[in-house]
Amino acid sequence: MAIMYIDAAASIEPKLAAGGVLIKTDDATYEASTFLGIMDNHEAEWATFEFGIEEANRLKLNSLIVYTDSKLIADSFNKGFVKKGIYKSYFDRIQNLSQSYSMLLVSHTPRKKNKGADRLAKDRLYKERNSL
Repeated sequence: MAIMYIDAAASIEPKLAAGGVLIKTDDATYEASTFLGIMDNHEAEWATFEFGIEEANRLKLNSLIVYTDSKLIADSFNKGFVKKGIYKSYFDRIQNLSQSYSMLLVSHTPRKKNKGADRLAKDRLYKERNSL
């Protein structure tokens, strides 16, 4: 079973966000990041999760444990619903993208155990900010 760590980074001025994804399988470790544009950190966490699921699908994974330091995301998936409309659209898309998985577990992890994804997100954010 593969393990995926996700994290987002956002800046206030300018208001930009990026996400980082670290996927570990039995055979390899994959790193990816994405520039998310203008959004706050909460939305960026959701967008990064969606990006991570797309990356996992590209790798043809069929079971996944996702670790996130976003309590909101972990709680939403464990409860099976999202209250806020903007996050619900991400939730629904992620559910759709992962419907073929034999298993998808989402777990909250402390920030200190999510350093790889955090580094990827921050590096991408700094790179994009410096190119402005």
